[in-house]
Amino acid sequence: MSQLAYSPSGLYLASGGEDGKVKVWNTLNGQCFVTFNEHNAPVTGIKFKSNSQVVCSSSLDGTVRAFDLNRYRNFRTFTTPQPVQFSCLALDSSGELIAAGGFDVFDIFVWSMQTGHLVQTLSGHEGPISGISFSPSLNPVLASGSWDKTCRTWDVFEGKGSRETYLLNSDGNLYSLVHLFYF
Repeated sequence: MSQLAYSPSGLYLASGGEDGKVKVWNTLNGQCFVTFNEHNAPVTGIKFKSNSQVVCSSSLDGTVRAFDLNRYRNFRTFTTPQPVQFSCLALDSSGELIAAGGFDVFDIFVWSMQTGHLVQTLSGHEGPISGISFSPSLNPVLASGSWDKTCRTWDVFEGKGSRETYLLNSDGNLYSLVHLFYF
């Protein structure tokens, strides 16, 4: 296992592995009740939608996937026009947007959860994206951290691109820094 996420209800725990499998566990009895085998490379991010009925995952295989926990199926696969290895994943609080950061290209990709269409590509980092997170506000801001020693904030809904850039003195744990902004 390389990734873990609790559902907002606390009833489920999802794990993503180096083997590309996404497993969902019942926290009351400790049993794995479903395994999704659609990824063919390591899972790099895992998140639940706020309703706890959908779990999403990103992978180095170039896909972001959404799994329905009622029907036990992959109901949406998000991709980019050119192949990208995804390094991290974020969902906005409404569950309408899903974003993934690139490892081999230094962009952030944002899709509509409802349609599956790529709605924005955010460019500006000069190194792999190490972490991303949406603010919990109604008009969310996306924060991203990168190996380029910057943390950036983005107006996703406004379509204005990068709002602010924070320079860091070292690589540090940028994922933790991004989460500090919003949690």
